[in-house]
Amino acid sequence: MTLRSNKRRPLTRKEKKYRDDRLFIIATEDTYCPTHYFDLFHNSRIHVHVLPTREGRSAPEHVLRRLNDYVEEHETMEEDEFWLVLDTDHWTEPNHIASFSEVCTEASQKGFQSAHSNPCFELWLLLHLTDLDTNEQFARCEEVVERLKAILGGYSKKRGIDPTHFSPEARILAVDRAENLDGDSPSGDRWPQKTGSHVYRLVKKLLQQ
Repeated sequence: MTLRSNKRRPLTRKEKKYRDDRLFIIATEDTYCPTHYFDLFHNSRIHVHVLPTREGRSAPEHVLRRLNDYVEEHETMEEDEFWLVLDTDHWTEPNHIASFSEVCTEASQKGFQSAHSNPCFELWLLLHLTDLDTNEQFARCEEVVERLKAILGGYSKKRGIDPTHFSPEARILAVDRAENLDGDSPSGDRWPQKTGSHVYRLVKKLLQQ
């Protein structure tokens, strides 16, 4: 395996203890929720590291910059993967969509992969708990959160999630449900054009490790 030299390894990665210790670096606009969720995936073969938003720097260009800075500052292997995880939420509104599209294009050009959710990451969590009809659309993240609260009896971004609700079996269900929502959408779509989440593309890879 080829190494990119002259860069430091992340302190949390065990120094080549496992031959298949593969990094998945995930930059997200959220501060809490994706970190809580992806913490469930650590095992001896992979290390999942989330780069959350700090100090309110959640705009897509800031999230992309964090991912790019990580690559510039750390030594990585060819099999490591780098993911940009954003919410469409208000970024696809007319006054933001041009810059959002530009960020997605730049990420692709850098070899980063994308796993965006429409309208937000909580939609991905919801798919662990219930199926959604392809005709059911959520216009705002608040609507998704209200559904989560109704099913879970409460939900807060800052609190950790109960692993029993997001078990390996539930993750497989979520992948199937998200793929169904994706339906006949072109595989090259950089984000879901209707209610759905491309996080399944990332989680499918994690489940295969």
